[in-house]
Amino acid sequence: LVMVEHALRDDQVQLYLQPTVSLPQRQRIYYECFSRIELDDGSIVTPEQFLPVAEHAGHVSGIDNMLLFRCVQLIRRARRDHLDVGFFYNISPYSLKDVDFFQDFIEFMAANRQLAESLIFEFDQKTVANPSYETQMNMRRLMDLGYRFSLDQVTNLDLDLPALAGLGFRFVKLNAHLVHEMARGDNPRLNMEAFKGALDRAAMDLIVEKIENEDMLVDLLELKINVGQGFLFGEPRPSVRTD
Repeated sequence: LVMVEHALRDDQVQLYLQPTVSLPQRQRIYYECFSRIELDDGSIVTPEQFLPVAEHAGHVSGIDNMLLFRCVQLIRRARRDHLDVGFFYNISPYSLKDVDFFQDFIEFMAANRQLAESLIFEFDQKTVANPSYETQMNMRRLMDLGYRFSLDQVTNLDLDLPALAGLGFRFVKLNAHLVHEMARGDNPRLNMEAFKGALDRAAMDLIVEKIENEDMLVDLLELKINVGQGFLFGEPRPSVRTD
């Protein structure tokens, strides 16, 4: 807790980026934004380590706010340099429920609608599967401003794609291990061709993440996966600060 509060006070919450690439070309077309805390001794603390403490102490919205500021700076710089890339930004379900934070957040997004072309908000399946009324309204307000959404941390592939599309979702992210488990073997439980066809009809794109090596990539290319993310294409690295 002391470390988290120190990081917020001394501006040590940093933005890290991991590329998402087109396949098989491996051209970088998106980046996913991650938070990291950089300590004075140079060591790095990941969200898996600090978020449970931050959530319990009510500091998640502060972290999200700082990370969003970094992300917006980055997008403005990319647009200024005419870089045709998009950025995925994960909103914590705790921030979604924070009335004060989200009201300011919506007002900021409304005042910067031009960011909607480059900024995609990411929500985990658990949040979307059982949303509170407040969460649904906040997501709809963002959608009405022109922002697009991505569904990640998917564990159940029984998805109502038209309904998700109606809520503003344009991307679904699946773990490479889950895709292999579901779509390969003698009796696959997932028909990838049919699944991708359903995504196309809903105007949604599939991104397969956690691609760690060439063997995994070959397996996915046989399934006609055309967008991927993972350590094979680049690990999360710190963005260049402009402040």
